[in-house]
Amino acid sequence: MKVFCIICVVTALNFQVAKSTAHVATNQPVVDTLAIKAKKLKRLYLLCTSSQVNVDIYQRQFFDEFPATFSELNDLYGYSSKASILYFDAEKHIARFFNNLNSVNDTLYYQKIIGIAINGRWDADAINYFQHGLKEHVENKPELTVYILQKLSEEKMKSFWLFYFDAPHPSKKIPDSLQRIQAMDNNIYNFMINAHNAALMEKE
Repeated sequence: MKVFCIICVVTALNFQVAKSTAHVATNQPVVDTLAIKAKKLKRLYLLCTSSQVNVDIYQRQFFDEFPATFSELNDLYGYSSKASILYFDAEKHIARFFNNLNSVNDTLYYQKIIGIAINGRWDADAINYFQHGLKEHVENKPELTVYILQKLSEEKMKSFWLFYFDAPHPSKKIPDSLQRIQAMDNNIYNFMINAHNAALMEKE
C-alpha cells in the first residue's frame, strides 16, 4: 500500500512539473524567442559564407529561419526607438545574402517575400534592403508574382502593392515589365495602379 502511495505521489509530481514546463514554454517571452531565432540566423549565415560543403543545405536552412512576416522582419532587423537584435547584421544578411539566395525553389522564395511584404511599411536600412530585393525579383518574374498573388485575398493583394510602392520619393513611372501584368490579370493590375497612385498622392 505504501509503495502504491509513493508511486501516486511521484506520478502527481511529474505531472505538475510537465504541466509547469509546458506553461513556461507556451508563455515564453517574445524577446527570448527572437533572441533564439537571431542566434540561429547568425550561425547559419556564418556557415553559408564560410563553409566549403553543404552550402545549399545551409542556405535553405537560413531561408527557413528568415522572418516570414513584416512584423517579424522589423522586430529582428528594424529600428523602432532602438536598434533591434540583428539591426547591425541587416546589410549583410538581407542586402548581400537573402536577396541573392540561389538554392531555394523560386515559388517558395516568391511566396515568402510576398508574404513578408503584406502589411509592410517602408523604412530605412533593413526594410529598405528587403524592399529593394523584392522589387528586383518581382520585376524579373512578373508571371510568378501574379501566380502567387492570385491565391491571396484582395485585401492582401492591395497591401502587397502598397508596400511595393511605399517610399520617401516613389518613382512616377511603373517599370515596363510590370505593365505586362495587365494582360495576365487585369484585377491585379488595377490594384497595382491604385497603389502606385496612392503612393504618389501621399508624398505630394
